[in-house]
Amino acid sequence: MEYIDLYKDQYEKTDLTAIRKTKLPENHYGIIVFGCIFNSEGKMLIQQRAKTKSWAGIWDVSSGGAVISGETSRQAVARETREELGIDLDPDRFVKVFSLYYDNSIHDIYNLVLEPGETYECSVPNEEVAAVKWASEEEILDMLDSRTFLPVYKEFIGLLFRMKTRKGIVTY
Repeated sequence: MEYIDLYKDQYEKTDLTAIRKTKLPENHYGIIVFGCIFNSEGKMLIQQRAKTKSWAGIWDVSSGGAVISGETSRQAVARETREELGIDLDPDRFVKVFSLYYDNSIHDIYNLVLEPGETYECSVPNEEVAAVKWASEEEILDMLDSRTFLPVYKEFIGLLFRMKTRKGIVTY
């Protein structure tokens, strides 16, 4: 059983925790992270979700998941990348590019751009990820049209690609 820390607006951490995937008290939020890894050619590493997961067989951004109690969101994005892709990256390499509130979650979006020639072997398939591949913005937009990518706004994908080499626009 995993626990998450609870927050109020503006990242105000409370003394409360909750069991992950349970209904949260009103006006309280857990934090979810998404890591978007880009290569030096500007393509994003995307993952196909395993058949046993929600959104089975659908493609998604590089990594993501809940921030567990006692962990920072930057630590969580590195942990999720390690768990889902088998890639062990320094949490400080991830740059938070923005945050948004959605339902009872604060979504922290991180980017990491690999240096030219920098490569990693992903440990897939595994219990969470069936496959990975590099995809351009246009390829992901086509996947959205064909409903093979997690349903998000096309503008959201565009923003991820626009922000890949910039510092964050929202920091806490």
